[in-house]
Amino acid sequence: MVDFALPEDLKMKIVELVGSNVKPTLVRDLTFCEHDFGNRLVLVLPESLSGVPINLKKRQSLAVRMIGPSLNVFDMTLSRSADGGHVLKDWNSVMQTEDFEEGDTVYLWSFKDPDDILWFVMHA
Repeated sequence: MVDFALPEDLKMKIVELVGSNVKPTLVRDLTFCEHDFGNRLVLVLPESLSGVPINLKKRQSLAVRMIGPSLNVFDMTLSRSADGGHVLKDWNSVMQTEDFEEGDTVYLWSFKDPDDILWFVMHA
């Protein structure tokens, strides 16, 4: 069984942002590539994440926000992949700031704020 326990400091950050519908979204082992954070981080809930409908067509994108383990906030892009899944892009600043290593298992949570902006929280 996977332990989706969210660290207390990340829970408090979500409370500070008045986040709602907080849900575990993905568990993945990291594999780094030159310009990407693994083999594309494909989300497992293609229709909806935290009550936010995701109806992206091919080549459409959505601005989202990410909170890393050190509580830094990153602007990212959620796009539709050719195979119909969803891909998070713009990992360069996350990789430069956070202390992830190849092979780490990461946990990704999603929630929305009062303005219906989709947020992700990642921790290892």
